Amino acid sequence: MSQDKRKLVTRTLTILGIVLGSSLAFFATLVVALGVSQPLMLVASDSMAPTISVGDVVAIRSAGPSGVHLGDVILYQKSLTQFRILHRVVCIVTSNSSSCTPPYYPYLNCSVPPCYYTKGDNNLAPDQLVVLSSEVHGVWTGFRISYIGMAIICLEQNPVCGGPWGVISVLALGSAVASDIGVEYWVSRRTAKRQTLANEQLDQSAGRA
Repeated sequence: MSQDKRKLVTRTLTILGIVLGSSLAFFATLVVALGVSQPLMLVASDSMAPTISVGDVVAIRSAGPSGVHLGDVILYQKSLTQFRILHRVVCIVTSNSSSCTPPYYPYLNCSVPPCYYTKGDNNLAPDQLVVLSSEVHGVWTGFRISYIGMAIICLEQNPVCGGPWGVISVLALGSAVASDIGVEYWVSRRTAKRQTLANEQLDQSAGRA
């Protein structure tokens, strides 16, 4: 491997290391600040549209039973399932009271209060299963970055990747990678030319001496 190629590889690895380190530091800061092990979530469903769209990345904070209120969007995972669901709380049942009103009252089967009944903003009916407080992983902070995750969803060949945002995000991701490689190559070539010119000037000075 030539010296120029070694410099290019070294520079690229250095930049990747800086980006990776910064990303890990940012993620660790979010974990501490929001109090959850997974503070960011990529949304792969349109059940919460238009509030939250497919491809959005949302921030989740921790919340105990007293921190979940009617109208909050919670992230929960039912027992014995691998899927996490991000839906809005439309009904809360406690040991003393209930905020449930029609058409949600038929689902009142809370065995261990408090219990939460949820619904996607884009769904016609509420979720059929009651959510226990132990199954709640957090509450949406209201922060989201729109469509930033569409490239990942499309690369996974998810059926929801059919709109123009998927194509645009994949092209943007490819363009970013190609641009980084191009810039690195240009910088390495320019550095090599400067070094060559400096060596020639030194040789000329030595020849005159």
